[in-house]
Order: sequence, then structure tokens, then C-alpha cells
Amino acid sequence: MNLPDPVATDRRAELLAALPRSSAAATLTATLALVATLWWGQRFLIPVAAGLMLAMLVMPLNVLLQRGLRSAAAAGVLCLLAVLGALGGAALVFGGQLVRVAERVPEMISMAAQQMAERDPAADSLLRRARDALQQLDRAADQAIAGRPPLRPGRRAAVVVVVPPALAGATANNNITDGAADALRDSAVNGSSLLLGFAANLGVIFFIAFFVLIGGRPLIERFLGLWGDAPAAHDRARRALREGAHQVRLYAGVLLVTNTVVGLAVWAVFALAGLPDAAGWGVTAAVLHVVPYLGMAALTLLGAAETFLAHGTLGAALGMAGFIVLMSTLIGTLVTAWLQGHAAKMNATAMFIGLVFWGALWGLWGLFLGPALVVLMKVVAEHSRGGQRLARLMQG
Repeated sequence: MNLPDPVATDRRAELLAALPRSSAAATLTATLALVATLWWGQRFLIPVAAGLMLAMLVMPLNVLLQRGLRSAAAAGVLCLLAVLGALGGAALVFGGQLVRVAERVPEMISMAAQQMAERDPAADSLLRRARDALQQLDRAADQAIAGRPPLRPGRRAAVVVVVPPALAGATANNNITDGAADALRDSAVNGSSLLLGFAANLGVIFFIAFFVLIGGRPLIERFLGLWGDAPAAHDRARRALREGAHQVRLYAGVLLVTNTVVGLAVWAVFALAGLPDAAGWGVTAAVLHVVPYLGMAALTLLGAAETFLAHGTLGAALGMAGFIVLMSTLIGTLVTAWLQGHAAKMNATAMFIGLVFWGALWGLWGLFLGPALVVLMKVVAEHSRGGQRLARLMQG
């Protein structure tokens, strides 16, 4: 029986103790460098991350189709066409609701103007005081720009220009019309650029997912080979990859359940409120809930506008907005965070903080991909030696 040499053992311990350990400053510098890289390379990293997640999501269906079709390319195309069809159907429903609301904006403005005109024109009303305060602020700003000292409250101007009421009303109407036209033109330009950017990213995402799907097992084996030749490292990487794909599918399942619940709740309440096309609004709510927080904010505005058009009262619109906010808080935030945290065995606080981090880093795409990215971070930390502390911190 060969016993270990005490001298060699002591020498090995001394060498391990002499290895330089990363200081807190080095760790902080590496973390900041990683965050800067994620922000700077988001145009490349967002499509890559989304494409890999999409491939993980449809991988089981792709395996089944590949067994029947005997063609990896045909199976990948069918999988991605199914996903693209679902996205197209949801976009058509949401776009139709948005167009219908936009077409009724002039009617909503007319109703709001009529209700404002029917109010008691008291001299000390809140609206009149707000208008007078804004006019004084506007005059003070003009005088400051012109280099003249501002007029004191008890001091009158030397020249008073009297504008006929009809001309003043026409000027105000022109200002409002010009401002509305400028706002609509800017919104159209910004919306078109956002749509073009989203379409470009979506095309890259689908191409990445397609090439990952047709790569199949050889691509996975080459990826695992990057972790080194040690069998233990291969096993850890394989378990991390399998667990990551499983968590992405769990996230998609949780998202499907919560979106369905949100859509059914909106459908029922809109039907009870007597709003037109309640089923379409339910589908719209399910689509918007894909984007955390911002989607429900958009639904709140759209639902309040539709309720105001249907009932003509500000109270009904505020009531519908309050219901959507309450429902999105209970179902969209608490239930989703609890289900996702329970499925991934994660702390709900860590999930929320991670979502805020990715949203601040990547914007709308970060809010959409954030929950899955947080879960993948935990999976990688669990299967790496240096990430055990982070995994315990994120564990629920």
C-alpha cells in the first residue's frame, strides 16, 4: 500500500497557499468591466442570447420532428415557422386593437373638450389658476431670454396688446393643432425606427436559433469541449446546459400561465363593463404582459381610453385603470415572481433585482429576457466552483 509522502503533501499545500488570491478591488474591477461589456455589446449580445433561448425552448419539438422527417433543416424550419406564426397572430390582434383606439382619438378629444366646456367657469377654478400660472411662467421665460428684468406681481407692463377673443382662440387652436401634429410626426418616426430595429433583431434571432437547431448534438459536444479535457468539467458543463434549457422552458411555461390568467381576467372585466371586442382586449393584455411592467402600463392607458370612449366619464376610465393596475400587481408581479422563483428555486427579491438590472442594461429587451437570464446566471453559478456564494445568495 503506497502512502502519500508527507513532504510532498506539505509542499503542495505551501504552493496552494502561495497562489495569489483575487482581491476585492480586482473582483469589483472585473465586475464593472463585465457590465460595461454587456452594455457596449448589446447589439450583438441581445440577438445571440435570445436566439440561444429560442433554440432551447423549441429543442424538444425539434427532436420529435427530426425523428419523423429525418432532416434537421426541415425540422428547424417547421419549429421556427410555428413560433413565427404565433408571434404574427398575436401582433395582428394587438395591432388591430391599437389601430382602433388610434382611430377614435379625435372622438376622445372631442368628448374631453365637451366635458371641460360644461364645467362651471369659476374665476378661481383650478384650471384657470393653472393656466394663469403657466402664462406668467411663459412671459418670465421670454423676458429672461430677451435680457429684460422680469415684471413684479404689482407692476404693469408699459405696453398692453389686446387680442380679440376670436383671434386668441384661433391662435390657441393653431398652437394645439401644431403641437399635436408635431407629436404625431415624432411618434411615427420613433415608432417606425423601433419597429425596424425590432424586425432586424428578430430576423437575426431566428437565424441564430435555426443554425443552433441544425447543429444538433455535434455543436453541443464542441461547446462542451471548450471547458477542457477533464471529465469532471465536462459533467458540470453538461449538467449546467441541461438545467439551463430546463429553466428556460419553465420560464416559458410560467409566462404562458400568467399571460393566460391576465387575458381571461381582462376579457371578463371588459365584457362586464360593456366594452366592445372584450375577447380582443383579452388577447391584447396577454400579449402586452410578455414585457414586464411596461406592457401593463400600456394596457392601463389603452383600457382607460377605451372605457372613456364607451362610457364618456372620467370616473369609469379611472376605475378601469385602477383595476388593471391592481390586477397587474397581483398577477403580473407577485404571482409571476412567486411562480418563477418557486420553479427555479430562487429568491423573489433576487429575481426582481435581476430584472431591474437587465432592464436598465438592455432596455425593453432586458425586461423581456431578464427573468430567464437571472435563472441562467444562478444555474451557471451553481455548477461552477467560484460561483457557489452567488448561487446561495440567489437561492430561495
